Amino acid sequence: MTLLRFASSEAARFRTPGGGACSPFDRVREYLAGWQSSNDDPACVHDSLEDGQLPGTLDLRFRVDIPRDGDYQLVPAGFALGALGVVVSRGAFYGEAVASATVEVEARAPSCAGSWSMELAAARVTGPWSRAAPFSGWLHVGEIPIKSCRAGETLEVHVRLVGATNRGSVLVDWFGFSAASDEDLNAMFGLRPLGAEGPKGWRPESPEHRSRAAAPFPAALSLTRQDG
Repeated sequence: MTLLRFASSEAARFRTPGGGACSPFDRVREYLAGWQSSNDDPACVHDSLEDGQLPGTLDLRFRVDIPRDGDYQLVPAGFALGALGVVVSRGAFYGEAVASATVEVEARAPSCAGSWSMELAAARVTGPWSRAAPFSGWLHVGEIPIKSCRAGETLEVHVRLVGATNRGSVLVDWFGFSAASDEDLNAMFGLRPLGAEGPKGWRPESPEHRSRAAAPFPAALSLTRQDG
């Protein structure tokens, strides 16, 4: 088992409620490795009026050098990954307005790749209405197979929240991993040969590696009239 090291983070096309660019994540705060609000306002906002129709992303990046040729699996170490926020679609008299939030885990090297994703919430509306869909909870990310890798290449793993809308907004109160300290950042994932067992005493779902339990996302929707 080879542990991945934390490399960097990036917030693209997400802004603070005050209008400034959403800052990259820099260190663990209040047991969260990621983005979080310190008050009642969202931490980061993506809005089609201000940020255009390209998706906004909150991206945590990890890296590891592939030790030898072969098939591998990316193994989450059991730190809970979650998010809290809401997507809002703003309808008009023509067309369909769509807003969604998705979490993606993508592992990629020049010779091999693997991925996992889950849609957290989506709101669709036609006509002059606004529709909101909240999301909150913890995710279970399983092992991700990565085949035909070549020794010496760098495998880069992106854990990202993607906010997409053609007419609306994605508001994120927090997104990231539950973690106790910055040292946990270099123990979020392991890389091991496909089909091999993990090291003795190391289990992805063990309490030592999990700070909070996973919980399902709610499916509630709210519908309100959009004036104008």
